Amino acid sequence: MDRELRLDLKWHDADVVEVRVAAWNGAFGGTADAYVGIGCLREAAAELEGFPRTPADARVVTFGASGPNWAGGAASLRFYCADQAGHAYVEVRLESGDRVANVTQSSLLCIPIEPAALDSFVADLRRLEDEKQGTARLRAR
Repeated sequence: MDRELRLDLKWHDADVVEVRVAAWNGAFGGTADAYVGIGCLREAAAELEGFPRTPADARVVTFGASGPNWAGGAASLRFYCADQAGHAYVEVRLESGDRVANVTQSSLLCIPIEPAALDSFVADLRRLEDEKQGTARLRAR
């Protein structure tokens, strides 16, 4: 896998879509399948649009829900700048919906990103919502 954050639309019906969130930073990675309501991909795109406005800007989007009381897994994406120069990153927290040996598997990793790549990712999220198929990619810097 390339150094990137990727959302693949796996399945949909009239109420929800299932996405596979995969992340790899060159040293560490993970995947999680999450269910999100119709319109949530467009809401995530709106939340991320224009990031970062300032070096203190931070945004969070979540797909799915954590914990054993919910179907599927979860992905929480925190977009932030690490310094006053505006070097942008996404912190990716993934939680599997499957338990193995009574353990919920999870991963936490950080990926350096460029704001221009995020603009492309935002457009991909909107396209996924509209077409109900395809992939949204956020390439690492």
